[in-house]
This record gives sequence, structure tokens and C-alpha cells, in this order.
Amino acid sequence: MNIEGSRSYTRECIQCGHTESYALPQIKKKVLYLDQFVISNLVKLLDKSHPSHEKIKSDSFWEALFIKLEAASKSQAIVCPDSFYHQDESLTGRINFRFMKRLYEHFSSGKTLNPSIIVERNQVAQHFEAWLEERKAEFNFDPQEIAFERDLHTWSVGLRISVGGRPYPGQVENLQKTNAMTEEQLKAVWERWKNEKNVGFVARVKEETGGLGKGLITAVRQFAERRARAMARIVAGENYEMDLDDFMPLMSNDILEALMRTARSKGLSEQQVAETIVRYFNDIDALLEIPYVRISSVMFAGLAHRAANGQKKPPRSTADVQFISSYLPYCDALFVDKESASLLKEFPKNTPEYLRLKEFPAKIFSLNNKKAFLDYLDELVVDIPSDQIEILKDMSGNDYNKPYWSIIEHEKISRDRG
Repeated sequence: MNIEGSRSYTRECIQCGHTESYALPQIKKKVLYLDQFVISNLVKLLDKSHPSHEKIKSDSFWEALFIKLEAASKSQAIVCPDSFYHQDESLTGRINFRFMKRLYEHFSSGKTLNPSIIVERNQVAQHFEAWLEERKAEFNFDPQEIAFERDLHTWSVGLRISVGGRPYPGQVENLQKTNAMTEEQLKAVWERWKNEKNVGFVARVKEETGGLGKGLITAVRQFAERRARAMARIVAGENYEMDLDDFMPLMSNDILEALMRTARSKGLSEQQVAETIVRYFNDIDALLEIPYVRISSVMFAGLAHRAANGQKKPPRSTADVQFISSYLPYCDALFVDKESASLLKEFPKNTPEYLRLKEFPAKIFSLNNKKAFLDYLDELVVDIPSDQIEILKDMSGNDYNKPYWSIIEHEKISRDRG
């Protein structure tokens, strides 16, 4: 039995029972991030009972994509790590959560990337320390820096165990509430952007960047007020239904706390700490050196530019901006929706080079260049060393890269058993 992430495999003689172990060579996979809609459409392709199955099947791209993802994944050429965006969007989507989870974990081999807030916190904290020391921050874009299990390049063969198949109480409701609030906020800001036709792209980027500190401080204040209201209801003996969100600080609080710890470690007094952090958040040009901040500011500025130029409908969530801003510097390729892809490639004529995001070499794919993505997957498989292929055949047979067409049907059986 081969265990996920193992460094060797064992063969046993069926006649005498003799066993012998063979070392697995080190490999380096390409790190690909698949947007949620890709997982969703592949589930529809594989689930013959889904109402959209025939529609998805009629587009030959999706079947070709599954075949080529399977070949690249089972050849150990790629890993497609999952994220909390996959989980959250699957919990609130219209497809059975277990089916979505089964498929995105199939391609991720259980490798999960950190949430955006952790990526942002680490980058901001690193940059703040460099800013205090008047030096340039040097960021490490090794994808293993943002993965829960740091080694993304292990052999994904054999047994894999998945846990956490059910949401915790109130999780789905809280996500739905947050999504609804975000959608309304986007509608409101979209109306403002539509009416602000004279704000240039660069000015909009800097406006978005300047909102970083304001947003963090506002979030801290709102949480303190929410917790105080909950405590007051408890003390007054009201019929209060326990809500953990009333007492668990937002993860965004960690950013301010990290900055305060760093400032104190440099010997600053409490008054100097506050003054220094305020000064830092007002240094817009410095903040734009932070990858997450620059990418998200550029993408939001792009949306504002589209609103001012007549695009009627805003996006329904900020999830795409968040995961792209977090993972773009670390991935070899991303397959995203068409609007996100265009936000990363299309800029107003006089946009300066430092805002065109060219320093991030990740390949961007969408349905607008879907054949190029299929070709890219083919190229990765062709480049696999022959000795790696021989090991795969030795472990799993000549059909080691056979597509797992019945993955959703098998998950249905598992679900029905309990």
C-alpha cells in the first residue's frame, strides 16, 4: 500500500511473499490554482443526474479538461491545491458539498493554501519591519510558504484520508449572511464608481491602497462594539443565542497586532507605536510594494474603471480578487473567470509599468484561451522524465493516468452508506 506523501513504495511477490522497497525520487510539480467554477463544471460533467450535466457535456472542453488534468495530476506533473475559497463557496453553492469537496481534494491531494488574510498579514508584517529599518522588503514566492503542508511536491499516490465533511453549526448561515452583506456593499460602491468618471486609474489604485489601514481599524472597532452588545445582553439576562462570531476576533485583527508587536520589538513607546502605524498606512507608495496590496488595489481599480465606463453589473463577491491577490505571486498558473483574467491583462493606456503586474510570471488562463490551457497541460506531461513514468507504471500499471470517471458516483455510494 502506498501512502500519500511517502518517499518510497514496496512491491511484494505473490508467490513467496518477499517484499522489496524502492525509493521515490524527488520531484517538483507545477502549482496550478483552479477557480471554483472549474470544479463546479467538472462535477456537473461527472454527475449524470445533475440538471446541467447534458449542457456541460455538450461542450467538449470540459471532458478534455478532465482527461488532461487527470493525466497531469497522476503523472505527478501538477498539484492543484485547494483553499478556503473552495470550501466556503462549495458550502453555499447549489451543488452537493461532498461532491465538490471530493473533486477539489482529488486534484489537490489534500494540499491546502492559507487563507488570504494570513498571506496578507505575513506580507504586511514583513514589509512593515523593512519599512521601519528603511530597507526594501524581499518576498519569497515559493508556494510552499503559503501552504498548510509545506511540501507541495510529494508523490500523490496511494491512500489519502479526508476529514471534516460537514460544516460546523451556523457556518453556512454565517457565510450566507456575509455573502449577502458583501453583495450589497459592492452594489453601493459600484454606484459611486459609476458617478466618479473623472477619477484616473492610478488615483483609484492609490485610493484602494489607502483604504487598507482604514478598513483594519474600522473592523477592530466594529468587532469591539459587537462583542460589547453581546455582553450587555448576557448581563441583562436577555434570551441570547450564543454566536461565536460575537466573541472570536476577526482574523484581520491579527494584522494590526503583528504590526504592534514588530514596532514594540524595535523599542518604540506605546504612543510611538500608534503614531508609526498611522504614518505607515499613509505611505501609499510604500504600501504598493506589498504584493497582495498592489494586486488587489489594481484589480479593484480595474473594476472601478469599468463601472465608470458603463459596465452595469458589479461582481457579486470579492472572493476572486482575494484569492488572486493572495496566490498569483506563488503559482505557476491560474485558471480564472474571464473578467478576472482581463483585469490582470487589460489596463488603461497610460498605466505605469509597476501597476501592470508583469513581475508575477504566473500564466493566466480563462475560457477565453481555454485551448491554450489544454495545450499547457499536454506540455507538462510531455516534459515528465522517462524514469518517473516507469515508476508510475511499476506502481499502478500502464493505465496509471486513466481518468477517474466514476469519482462522483463512488462518492454518492459513500454518502448513502452514511
